[in-house]
Amino acid sequence: MTAQSPDIPAASIVIPTLNEEKYLPVLLDSLMRVSAPMEIIVVDGASTDRTVQVVERYQPLFAGNASLRVLHSDARNISLQRNIGAAAAHHDLLIFCDADVRVPSHETYATLMTQFAEGRLAVAAPVLVPIEPGLGFKLAYKIVYWLQRLVLSYGRPYFAGSFLITTRPVFSRLGGFDPKILLAEDVDYSLRASKLGSYRLMNVRMGISARRLIKYGYWWIVESLPTIVRYIRTGAISPKDIHYPFGDYDKPRDG
Repeated sequence: MTAQSPDIPAASIVIPTLNEEKYLPVLLDSLMRVSAPMEIIVVDGASTDRTVQVVERYQPLFAGNASLRVLHSDARNISLQRNIGAAAAHHDLLIFCDADVRVPSHETYATLMTQFAEGRLAVAAPVLVPIEPGLGFKLAYKIVYWLQRLVLSYGRPYFAGSFLITTRPVFSRLGGFDPKILLAEDVDYSLRASKLGSYRLMNVRMGISARRLIKYGYWWIVESLPTIVRYIRTGAISPKDIHYPFGDYDKPRDG
């Protein structure tokens, strides 16, 4: 890692995983280029691939004011896994980050963390942009951005758990993420957190894979439009209403 920037606040980065051996190295490589005090906590939901081995391989590469460790969840539930990571975190600034995210640069991370701390925000999120090339991907994520801005203008922060920033005091007061909510649990948390302080969709771009669109195609979005519109209006969504590939998070661990 490069020379540290002392003004960047320390953060605990919680990454829930389930079979992420392909994408996790990309995220960890990008975090290695960030010079800031951080602890990275991977909370694995009994992956059947080499996700845990990936973490173990990268652990020696994080030293000094940066660390990496893996915890294990007895259940495959993304909210529960985030809560486990937060309970083990040492820093007051919490970042919940999906494994398919890529931090573009040290400067991007520094700007995001510094603005969050200086704004004394309760919850915030960056603008997500696809890391894969393609006009269609860019347009799809641009539409998501403008929908976020639209609902935000009505005082409703619909922030994605792909990269969500909050604080330990806010997290503790809310009791964390709700494990009973299997979809849009991140929006539920954002809405509750917004009642405890300021919130912001930050004008900082963070990369994320468009793998859902790659795998399921654009027709998946078209078919789901009625549900998406209802979600925008209410902030609630059920896995029964939309085909969303959140893996086996809602299934108990075997054995």
